[in-house]
Amino acid sequence: MDNLIKVYDNVIDKEYCNELISKFENNEQLHEKFDSKGMVFTQINIQKIGWVSDYNIIKKVFTANVEKYKNDYKISEQQMPLTCVLEPVRMKRYLPNNYDEFKPHVDVNQKANSTRFLVMFLYLADNKKGKTIFPNLDVEIECKQGSLLMFPPMWPWLHAGQKPSRVSKYIMQSYLHYV
Repeated sequence: MDNLIKVYDNVIDKEYCNELISKFENNEQLHEKFDSKGMVFTQINIQKIGWVSDYNIIKKVFTANVEKYKNDYKISEQQMPLTCVLEPVRMKRYLPNNYDEFKPHVDVNQKANSTRFLVMFLYLADNKKGKTIFPNLDVEIECKQGSLLMFPPMWPWLHAGQKPSRVSKYIMQSYLHYV
């Protein structure tokens, strides 16, 4: 078995990626800014603010690719939860300001987030410098518009979102949760 890090290219088209970015930028009043413990970014929780059609499209993309992931890694029904739910989908922006980034971390590190079992990052824009890196695994994933990165969120998958340098980095993000 390899490292369980998988990228699926072209899961949504460039036009829709650009439409989502434009929608994000045109709704500044919905932006939530984070600057704490190595997490510096701006986000919108798309479910919280009612982007229902976008949520439904992204949910369908995530769900279809979870099935591909299970098939690619030959994950049987006995290995996956019988029931799972999608965490609220968030769209994040990292500005090319030499400040926005997400330092090395894991996404399951306390009881409050212990029901997460699969990470999904959907890249909405190309960004050569704003890679997602896995320093302990010597893996770097380039932000490629329309591609989806999936991996487990626990301690072996320490990862970071590098600082973008010339253009903003945009992602849609969620997790699958045990119920």
